[in-house]
Amino acid sequence: MSVVALPAREAAAPVTRPGPPLWLLLELTYRCPLHCVFCYNPTDFARVGAELKTDDWIRVLHEARALGAVQLGLSGGEPLARDDLEPIVAEAHSLGFYINLITSGVGLTEARIAALKAAGLDHIQLSFQDSTRAMNDFLSSTRTFELKSKVAALIKKYDYPMVLNVVLHRLNIDHVAEILAMAESMGAEYVELANTQYYGWAWLNRAQLMPSRNTECWPARRTPRPCSRPSREYRRRDRC
Repeated sequence: MSVVALPAREAAAPVTRPGPPLWLLLELTYRCPLHCVFCYNPTDFARVGAELKTDDWIRVLHEARALGAVQLGLSGGEPLARDDLEPIVAEAHSLGFYINLITSGVGLTEARIAALKAAGLDHIQLSFQDSTRAMNDFLSSTRTFELKSKVAALIKKYDYPMVLNVVLHRLNIDHVAEILAMAESMGAEYVELANTQYYGWAWLNRAQLMPSRNTECWPARRTPRPCSRPSREYRRRDRC
């Protein structure tokens, strides 16, 4: 009878635990002056509960900082709809967060951007819906392209790093070259070409938004094509 020596078992790999939540995103409100057809906010906005109060958000900031979070995004909806945005920014700054405002630009007046600068805001991400006025305003059901362009200039005037964000879908995916050119002309340091998140209003409008396999992504600029109008009407009632 022979005995075969078996190799020693390899030591089990050490169990690694996930690190701290370095990035904290606060969706301060679902209120928004735009009516974007690709929005991921709840479609039953009228039945959404009350927003957290200032003290509650400040408590969240302290709890997240204790867990190790170091970067903060302030989003919505439109965070500028909150009258307490400046004190929230100031508290986050005192805790040592790097603070990014994620905004449509609507409501960002010069007085407001100066107050946010004084409170300690570090960074601004500005959204556009498209590089063309017609499609930008169509997709948001507002006339905001010129306003957003002025806000972009204001962001640069106050020496903020600027991210220009555009959500991509069937109605603008063939404008990527023009979107990048617009970002460059506005002095954006970064560009985020975001995928549409297909839930909320984007899920409701998915038939109009989902690109097909035959979608051309890099042609020369074209006039926006006529399309069936995505659903907005009862959304506007919910938002009032």
